[in-house]
Amino acid sequence: MDYNYLVPANSKKQGLIFGLLNGVDAIILAVGIGLSFTLFLLPFIDKSSFGGAMLAVAPALIAAFLIFPIPNYHNSRIFIREMYRFYFVHRRKYIWRGWCYKYEQSDDEQ
Repeated sequence: MDYNYLVPANSKKQGLIFGLLNGVDAIILAVGIGLSFTLFLLPFIDKSSFGGAMLAVAPALIAAFLIFPIPNYHNSRIFIREMYRFYFVHRRKYIWRGWCYKYEQSDDEQ
């Protein structure tokens, strides 16, 4: 029997909520929106000024920034995590010498 399947390019999106969010992203967005519109925070902030209004919606804006999709990564939260791991956790030293015929320094003198 010959099985020739054509897998659509967006087949990974079927496992996501609304084709955009996974479980952790949905929780982050819900908590951010919940903190922005909670009854504990809103009475203490002067929403008539621009600064007060931005302070009231800041948790929702931060959550939206974290789950914003970007190319080559799922979202900006994953990009920030991978950047942190690259620079601080799994730091590597890459030595590039190019296409030189003769090197001025040997491998032992680094």
